[in-house]
Amino acid sequence: MPVLVGSCTGSTCHTQPTGSGGFVVWTTAATSSCDLAQTFNAVEKVVDLTTPANSQLVGAVTGAVTGHPVTLAAGDAKLVTLQSFISTAAAVYAADGGGVVAPPSNSVFDLAVFQSTIQPIFTAGGCAVTGCHLSGVGGFTLKANPATDSADMTANFTAISTRTNLTDPSTSIILRQATTLHGSGKSTQIPATGKDPLLAWITAAKNAAPTTGDATCAPVAQFNQGTFTSEILPILTGDVDLNQVGGVGRGAGCMSAACHGGSVTGPGKLDLSSSDPASLLQSFACFVKLDAPTTSEILLCPTASAGCRVALHPGQDVLDGANDLNYQRILAYIYGSGGVTPLDYAFFVRKINTLFNDVNVVQAGATNQTCADTIACHGISVAGQAPPNNSDFPIISNASDDARLSVNFVAATQFVTFLNPTESSLFLYPTNEIANRDAHAFATGVDHPGGLDFPVGSDESNLILQWAGGLRPDGQGFQHNWLVLGDFPATLISDSTVIDERTITPRIFDVDGGSFNLGAWDGLFSANASVDLNAANVFFRAATAGRIAYAASYVINTEGRTQDISVTVSTINPVRIYVNGQLAGQADQGGAATAPIHLTGTGTGSTAKILVKILQRANDATFAFTAQLRDDQGTLLTDVNGGLVFTLSTGGGI
Repeated sequence: MPVLVGSCTGSTCHTQPTGSGGFVVWTTAATSSCDLAQTFNAVEKVVDLTTPANSQLVGAVTGAVTGHPVTLAAGDAKLVTLQSFISTAAAVYAADGGGVVAPPSNSVFDLAVFQSTIQPIFTAGGCAVTGCHLSGVGGFTLKANPATDSADMTANFTAISTRTNLTDPSTSIILRQATTLHGSGKSTQIPATGKDPLLAWITAAKNAAPTTGDATCAPVAQFNQGTFTSEILPILTGDVDLNQVGGVGRGAGCMSAACHGGSVTGPGKLDLSSSDPASLLQSFACFVKLDAPTTSEILLCPTASAGCRVALHPGQDVLDGANDLNYQRILAYIYGSGGVTPLDYAFFVRKINTLFNDVNVVQAGATNQTCADTIACHGISVAGQAPPNNSDFPIISNASDDARLSVNFVAATQFVTFLNPTESSLFLYPTNEIANRDAHAFATGVDHPGGLDFPVGSDESNLILQWAGGLRPDGQGFQHNWLVLGDFPATLISDSTVIDERTITPRIFDVDGGSFNLGAWDGLFSANASVDLNAANVFFRAATAGRIAYAASYVINTEGRTQDISVTVSTINPVRIYVNGQLAGQADQGGAATAPIHLTGTGTGSTAKILVKILQRANDATFAFTAQLRDDQGTLLTDVNGGLVFTLSTGGGI
């Protein structure tokens, strides 16, 4: 903000309320949170997290925008601040599974037109010469005289296409730089006749891109290629149809020559013409949204749903929505690829991962082996190894720290069918239901190589099904599962602790203080509606002069519609409820408090953070609460209606 206010708010520049070019910097942002938010949103719109060098925010002050009154020299502290802000954000975005640039075969840009028309324009302009972009000046490198279909041609295609603006092609940095003198007037320019073809090429890409203008792909590294090859690819080829008896395919699938395996290819279209599984997975990833899996075009288009960039999918409704077993399997695969998921990490850590290392789980201890056995089963020592049984499900044996447990979590989610938990491989294999084709559409008819580890209906199988279907309210709308932290000395519910109730976004293992559990958050999975904070394995201690504890969870709306719900916390203890950091309900003398929660159907607004702050006074016999959910009509939201799922950490979603 200091850089923007100091550089961008001259009398004819970007000062509120209009701002030149629609970019507004509010000089009052330091004293107004609303104005700060508006400025932040304005900055976000001119930042390219996939290709930081393409960010208009930086381009404007480094000469890419002709006539811009402010130019910052390389190394200027202000420019370094802006570049650092953007590069740091881009790194976080990439680490969270953010988009990557599509390869030519899956790009919205036409490679054939680039080779025949666009590359010759830049060759004629003399841009790829020593001392200019052959030397990588300004972080932009071009190869000189690339041969058709060569690696150098691909490099130039990527360098030029990633410096465009698919929202407004005419403002593309590559177009502005190529058609005006830059570099202190020492540069060359493309021929005047090249401007229109270049703009037309970018505009065609805009028309081929998703409606959001985001033409990037999910990172291939996020996906399990073995699972893709064995379980997703057969659906795409048409060899497998999980809706049919025995899963037998009904003929040509998406990869037929008349569809994505041949004629239906080109810029912005799913290209499945390759015979290489790795290339096919790359194509698949370009139509996946890891931050909102159900909005992935790989699901929207074949269900003829809104959001597909083709108004009417030529193949029409190849998938039949959430009840279609092929749809369920593809969505499950996306959920298991490291983006958002409705599956809870804390429950996995405390209830599921422990099964992998328990000798008694496998045939009641008869084999003296575990699922994570490193000699003959799924066990590995470090991430990236192949398990000794050569399956696609590696488990780090005896994982206990966050990093290794996270690896196991992602691996396990690959084998969970959230919309149909009993069809999850994680359930079918150890119960040997994988061989029972009469009862399970996803069964293979082949016995689990490890045999029957535990039967259907056992505690182990029930835990897996509970996790696979998402943590839900019980039949009376009570939420049993919470992340808890405590306790802190206090006498009033209004007393402050080291916790900032407005901003904290806890997850298991986070250390935020308190007398118990070394100050770390951990899961509390209650067997009944009462969440007892004074239980032996929680914050048990003799009565004190007063103490505060916290319970947190994140509620996800899995319905496609917006929902307005409420949570009522009942207790004898003083209590406050925070929703997304705002105090939304309170009973400062004890009793019941109700807080409203607004949930959108998709996107970030479909998830809300609930934080319960509760005080046990010196004379309070108990330290417990219940939390019950209702819709805006007062109807209880249970495990069978409402579509609510809870996670105990950030990153949950649909």
